[in-house]
Amino acid sequence: MTYKMKTVFLVLLIISVGLYIYRNKTKSSICTRGLQVLHHLESPYQTIDLAKDKKTNHIAMFLNGTIQNHTKEFNKSHYAMVDIPIKLLNTPLKNILILGGGDGYPAMRALKQKDVYIKNVEIDHVLIDFVKTNPIMRKYTQDAFNDSRLDLSAMDAYKYIYTEKRKFDVIVYDIARTTTNNTVTDFAPCDDYVVENLLSDGGVLNYTMDLYGNIPEFSDLFRNYCKLKKKSNKKHLVLLLQSKEDFDRFSPSCPVGIKKLKEKYPMSEIGIMMYNLKSSCGIYQYNEELYFYISKQPFNKTNEDIEFYPFHNLTSGIP
Repeated sequence: MTYKMKTVFLVLLIISVGLYIYRNKTKSSICTRGLQVLHHLESPYQTIDLAKDKKTNHIAMFLNGTIQNHTKEFNKSHYAMVDIPIKLLNTPLKNILILGGGDGYPAMRALKQKDVYIKNVEIDHVLIDFVKTNPIMRKYTQDAFNDSRLDLSAMDAYKYIYTEKRKFDVIVYDIARTTTNNTVTDFAPCDDYVVENLLSDGGVLNYTMDLYGNIPEFSDLFRNYCKLKKKSNKKHLVLLLQSKEDFDRFSPSCPVGIKKLKEKYPMSEIGIMMYNLKSSCGIYQYNEELYFYISKQPFNKTNEDIEFYPFHNLTSGIP
């Protein structure tokens, strides 16, 4: 290689590195007021930002400009997603299926279980690689995506479910969904298929949703829930949907056809739990979340950490 060719090659290399740094460090799809953007990536499916709050030093991940998790709250929210379904199980825990969960936190919680097969299906290979290699994400997820016990696949979860023949004792839904008129009916056939064909008889499925983002009229419900929770001497409070009015209220928002589920499986139970995560990163707020728990059989109600309470009693006020 001549001196001239070496010079051209070096210049091109410097330009390429500079463009990479610009693309992945400075460009962002979020408002940077009060934030330091640590990494920015773009995948075929979404934009990915990792940012640090300049005041608190807490770190948050944003997908398509929406806050997904926060280092102040991730243990609490993902405990509700993974550990609570395990406590509600009415069957021995043999396996766990995570649909989505590309940030690695559901897998981190699941891997705390011993001698359990864990399958994680995430569509975004760019996000998977980022969580696998980024030092910050490896630290907070306890290197979950590099754990040999995790069976991790980069594919569309809604295509994967029709190829899977096993049944799972815990299924965690952590998939971004496109909604219409605050409903999730576009996904109903897939969701019902998962419950019918992939969820074991005594298993529990969890689906998490932003409370105010999807059900703005539930502010009173959330306040009543918090009041009742303060009176409870248990760590967790699960509301049980029991009456026709309960099902009518939640059917438009629940990912599974819970009315049909109750008709086909009369012993089935549906519970909900709520958290106010009270976290912020820059101008972004991470607030209330609602967790659905769905089983074709009655929940295990022997766990000392959980209190069960009828949902329809809550809606009529705190006793």
